[in-house]
Order: sequence, then C-alpha cells, then structure tokens
Amino acid sequence: MNPTADAENCFIMSIKYASKGLVEIDESEELILQSGEGKQCDTSILIDPSERHGFTSIGGTKEEKKFTSNIGTPQGDSLSPILFVVYLENALKEVRPLLPESEKTLPNEIAHADDVNFIARERIDVAQIQRVLKKYNLEVNVDKTEYTILDRNEKSWKNTKKVGTLIGDTEDVQRRKQLSTAALAKLQNVWVRGDKLKKKTKLKLYRALVKSVLTYNCSTWALTQAEEKKLDAFHRKQLKRVVGIRYPVKITNKALYKQCNERPLSLYVLENRWRLFGHILRRDREIPANKAMEGFFIPQGDKYRGRPITTLPVVLNNDLSRLESNTYGLKTFKDIENLKKIAEQRDQWRILCTGIQKAAEALQSDDYDAERR
Repeated sequence: MNPTADAENCFIMSIKYASKGLVEIDESEELILQSGEGKQCDTSILIDPSERHGFTSIGGTKEEKKFTSNIGTPQGDSLSPILFVVYLENALKEVRPLLPESEKTLPNEIAHADDVNFIARERIDVAQIQRVLKKYNLEVNVDKTEYTILDRNEKSWKNTKKVGTLIGDTEDVQRRKQLSTAALAKLQNVWVRGDKLKKKTKLKLYRALVKSVLTYNCSTWALTQAEEKKLDAFHRKQLKRVVGIRYPVKITNKALYKQCNERPLSLYVLENRWRLFGHILRRDREIPANKAMEGFFIPQGDKYRGRPITTLPVVLNNDLSRLESNTYGLKTFKDIENLKKIAEQRDQWRILCTGIQKAAEALQSDDYDAERR
C-alpha cells in the first residue's frame, strides 16, 4: 500500500472499542445527527431499547414512522451494528477537535466500522479520547489500541495489520501466500479424488476458496516485476496441484493457463488495481485515499538518496508507460487531474484500462515466446 511512504515520524493510532452495544447504552436516548457545518440532518432516530422499537423523524417534521427490530437478540440483531456506527460517529464529532492539528496533505482519520485510525505528526493522548467517549458510554479497549510510527528508516510498521491486510506490500503478499497454502491444504482430499470430481469443479472450488484468499485486497499492492513473477510462479504451482500435474510431467505456462482457463495472477492484480484507482478518482476529494494521493505529489523538500521506493503511483505510472500512445503518466499533480477527468467518463476509462491490460498481456506473450525458445 505505502500511501505515505515518504512521511517521517508519522503516528497512526488505531482504536478498538469494547461497548455493550447501542441498544444498551441508555434506557432511551434520542440521537440527533448533525452535518459537519453543525446543521441538523434530515433524519433523526429515537431508540427505545426496552421495547426494541425505533422511530424515524424525516425532514424535521413531526411525522414519525415506527419500525421494529425483531431479529436475534438486542445485542446482536441486524440493526445493532448500523446504529452503533451511527452513534460512534456522533461521539467522534466531539473527539476530532481535541486531536493535533493535521496537515492538509495528510488524511487525519481512517475508519472502517468500529476500527478508527487517527493520523498525526505527534503522539495522540488516548486518555483524553477515553474521557470524551466515556460520556457516550463507549469504552476504549486500551489493550488493543495500537501506535504505529511510519518512518522511512524504520520497517516495523510494515507488519502492522489494518482490516486484514499488512501495510507492507511484500509482507502482505507473503502472508497471503501462507494463508492460501493453508486453505489449499484443507482441501487436499478434493484435489486427490481424481476422476470422481471434474476438473472444472475443482477449479471452481479453487477460485472460490483459495484464490480469493491469495488475492484479498490485491488492488492495493505495489509490487516490483520480480515480485510479480514470483507471485505468478506461486499461482501456477497451486494450479498444477489442483489439476494433478506432478513431476516428471512437464507443461508450458501458456498450456497450463489454457487448460485451467486462467491467466497470470499479475494481470488479475493489474485489473483490480485499475478498477480501484478509477473508483477512488471518481470519489470526493476529501476522502483519505484522495488526500493521500494528492499529497504524495506535493514537494516535500529535499529528495531521499538512493533508488526510489516502489509505491502505487510508481506502479500505476509504469502501467501507463506501456501504452503505445504514451500520452498519459502519473508523475505530477496535473497527471492526477487529467486522469480524474477520464475516470468521470466511464467509457473513456474502460478504453484506457483495456489498453493497459492488452499492453501487459503482450509482455506476457513475449515471455511465452522466450520460454519456447
């Protein structure tokens, strides 16, 4: 991922919550939501935990519509997680003014459900946040609260896990390989059943239960060419095991992909990388991903010595450089603006992505020809 690979001494604090659930926070509490400008939102929710009923008031009118939460238990029904996130957001509005002032080029908060990360140039006081959240009957799980320091000269942050993914790309790929190997081994009886299962069925099981583990969040990977080749080789090794090709039987890479109706995993990663990139470009500029992306190209003083780190912008620029037209690039803030305009026109974006994929496939074909020679 490496979104802030050039940042020095940047702190990320990950907060975990240990709450009894929104439905037990108070006997009856009206939740008034406000927008960032302090204006009341169009919808307010009144929760009555004792009767497990809710009321919505739309547009500030007195008209109310009653709904019932009647699935599961009060602490685990289908409505609870949604209401908890809404309640947490209301509490975080009081926390944000207490945080250190952040740079405009650096996203100061990244959240996924109840997993909240605050980003700052200085260490954040957890006790201060605890006091605020305590007023909302929310408890911070101090044992699970983590501090991560992003430093170019310190590599320990690469093994920090966020939403199931390690921040370091090389480290995450290695972990994905280990997890997918374990998933493949669990289905060993399926792969060795021979003619009792069709090859097509085995490959379907592989894609659903193993390949999905290997490629989880692969759209965020920034890999070197050497790492991509290793990933493709690992993928082919798994395919051979699934279809029962063992030494001394030999098969070319091209024939293996054709037999399994597969393609190099690096092409699959490329496709997902550009799908995610286009999605982010079409989103609001204030989301963390866009702020980090735009901040990456703002001059930060003297450049570091040595070879540049392989980051997502570098990989995306390499993808663009393979196009015959050589019209596009990703080296400056202006390049991002040009790509944003294209991403907004989905037909043009599909044409661009198709061209990038064909250029990458052509390189793979050259490798196949070299393999035959």
